[in-house]
Amino acid sequence: MSDTATTPLQRVTLRLGQIRVNPLNVRENLNLTDTFLKSVAANGVKVPVVVIPLDDEGTAYELKMGHRRYAAARTTKDTDEERDEIEVPAYVLDPALREAGEDFIDQLLENDDAYREGLTELEKADALFGAVDAGMKQTRVAQLTGRSRKDVSQAVKTARSVGKRTRSALADAGTYDLDLEVLGVLGEFDDDPAAVDRLLEAYAKGRFDFQAQWERDDREERLARDRVRPELEAAGVRLVEDADSLPPTAEPVSELDGPDGGPMSTEAHADCPGHVATWAVNPAEPGEVDYYCTDPDGFGHYPPEEDAPETEDGGGSGAQDDGKPVAVASSEPSREYVMAGNKAYRAAEKARHGWLKELLGRKTAPKPLAAFITVQLLTCPKPVAQWVGDAGRRELVKELTGYDQPAERAQSATPAKLTLLNFAVLAATFEKRMGEVRTWRTDRAARSSVPELREIREDARTWLTFLGEIGYPLSGVEQAIADDVAYQESEPDLADADGQADEGTPDGAASAEDAS
Repeated sequence: MSDTATTPLQRVTLRLGQIRVNPLNVRENLNLTDTFLKSVAANGVKVPVVVIPLDDEGTAYELKMGHRRYAAARTTKDTDEERDEIEVPAYVLDPALREAGEDFIDQLLENDDAYREGLTELEKADALFGAVDAGMKQTRVAQLTGRSRKDVSQAVKTARSVGKRTRSALADAGTYDLDLEVLGVLGEFDDDPAAVDRLLEAYAKGRFDFQAQWERDDREERLARDRVRPELEAAGVRLVEDADSLPPTAEPVSELDGPDGGPMSTEAHADCPGHVATWAVNPAEPGEVDYYCTDPDGFGHYPPEEDAPETEDGGGSGAQDDGKPVAVASSEPSREYVMAGNKAYRAAEKARHGWLKELLGRKTAPKPLAAFITVQLLTCPKPVAQWVGDAGRRELVKELTGYDQPAERAQSATPAKLTLLNFAVLAATFEKRMGEVRTWRTDRAARSSVPELREIREDARTWLTFLGEIGYPLSGVEQAIADDVAYQESEPDLADADGQADEGTPDGAASAEDAS
């Protein structure tokens, strides 16, 4: 035992049996978390407690600072006798040098957030990474810090991936409250400062998950295009990067008649002088292209007896009575606008499904769910009527809930979990209803292609509005559907290939009259 003669401040080692808890301690909740308890069990008490002597013999002391450490240390043994023998480092103060009431001031200074600042999640990750980088095994780091092996692994990965540029962006934005999951996403795009800036802006707006999905999809698409370009060049196919630059005469190869009178195949059209490729408007996979003929009439792909396309007013020709052609106004928005909207819609769908999975994984259900479920079952709108028994809906329920056999899970579920399982069925029906990518569009061309588009948008509006009410952060494209307006938002989700968005209304967006 160290010498315990009192000086203004002396470092000693004490047994817990020598320490008495301060009866004037104002802290009512010691908040002994599992992580803290595990760390103390693995490390012992590292930071000295602060005490004052209660006698001249040095046999008893009163605890002034360190009540959480003291209580946590006592949990590491089973009996009072064993607990009393635990040794901890301590600083001994001279009571003669303390003012009346100083105990309470010390408690305030030690514990009040105004006087102390904890480490940010990134700083904690750096500390965990530092230990591993110094040679400590991750399992040992987990043991000493009371964290799970998975948490340590994620922290180490995050600390490695978040580089100087991203850290500088975080400092410039004054953003220090990010959790490891968010920081991990930023680490994914550490080599893309513009993406990091967009993600931080989206985080401030509450749209981080959507933007993260958009950035992932955008990167995957750009990488896929980089692979496809040389493949097309090697095949001798001209690529038109901007589909809106195609001549007005251009038509999709899939809509042309082939040599045998049947549909034209890409292979059969490959030798045509007008054979070109352009990026697909709604790609099934990244880097997909659509094939066009720049002048099918000129290259003889339309049968002579084919009627000219009907004009919007119902006429059978684009010519006046004197035989001169007239311009026919198109109701279709630009391909680039449609591609951007489709991209935003699909990113929103993925982010929304992720949010629904998290919601359905909870132990308690938000209060509005029961009423929503009841109303939908009583009114039986189209999504419920059409998709409840659909096989695809059943697969989506499994995906959203994470249960291979949701019905079996229901047999032992709590009432709250049953509510969530019922909600999962309705969620799957509405999500199946919204599977039509043109749901976000309000233009006449989309409505002509999808006769039910107005009804689909109305069902989507009901669904998205409710999700917004229970805490889901709607993206721009989803908010436009919920508000029943044309999607005209100039955000990164309308960015071009370089990630830059034009100001104002996107070219080809529907007018207010068209959206009605």
